[in-house]
Amino acid sequence: MLVFGISTLRYDMIDSANIWRIFIISAATSLLTAGFFSIDPRKPMKKIVNILLTVGHFLGLYAIVYCCGTWFGWFEASLDGLLSVLISVAIVYAFTTVIHMILVKKETDDLNEALKKYGKEDDKFF
Repeated sequence: MLVFGISTLRYDMIDSANIWRIFIISAATSLLTAGFFSIDPRKPMKKIVNILLTVGHFLGLYAIVYCCGTWFGWFEASLDGLLSVLISVAIVYAFTTVIHMILVKKETDDLNEALKKYGKEDDKFF
């Protein structure tokens, strides 16, 4: 939605047909992302597998945005359109990845702190 918003800054109003198009793209990217984050291996994955999954997720999001965007007439089916969408999706992906990492780091720190307190409380009983 942010990529579409950036591409429509030059317009005064959003056409009502675009609301449904935004919904379609949002639903498709949400399903892909839900599938990506639902992967829960029983044993830790190797770093290369995590990297490949992340690259696959990014490319899937890019393909959805680019293909639907060109189909809906939001982007040109040209090298310029391809690159502008790639850069836009990369910026949004990097931003959301950084926010996700900050939230996970905070959650991990809070959990570690709680475990330390729990361990100190256990020492009192022995």
